[in-house]
Amino acid sequence: MVKRFDRDRLPDPISFFESEGLNPKGPGPWKTTACQFHGGSDSMRVNADSGAWRCMNCGESGGDVLAYVMKLRGLEFMEAAESLGATVDDGKPSRPKPKTTLTPSAALALIQSETWLIACTALSTAGALPDPADRARLIEAARVIQNIMLEVTE
Repeated sequence: MVKRFDRDRLPDPISFFESEGLNPKGPGPWKTTACQFHGGSDSMRVNADSGAWRCMNCGESGGDVLAYVMKLRGLEFMEAAESLGATVDDGKPSRPKPKTTLTPSAALALIQSETWLIACTALSTAGALPDPADRARLIEAARVIQNIMLEVTE
């Protein structure tokens, strides 16, 4: 399932900052608290309604608690949203990653190297191909692939 961000699931700003060990105080919507970015005791202001925050000393700031978590913990957007419980499964299956295909020349190069590996291994282990005719066919197949590669790359 694919997760999507749901802003309505973000925690209440004051509750969130208190859960971070901060103690927002003061009248009005902007409260004063410590700054966890530089360690100041009363330099950060947080908005009790929106969750916006700004340190008046070090200048760190953001628009909501999600931005705070992203900056403080160094998380990407969806990682921070998940850590705050602000994601929901959208009920859709995850899209498979598109298959990468090789170019024809890259495919031939891969076949060439694998064929030579098989040929060398077979020839170096006496029991792998005891029949001389099988060994000769393997060597010839490797030569054919080598010749095709030479034609393609020229």
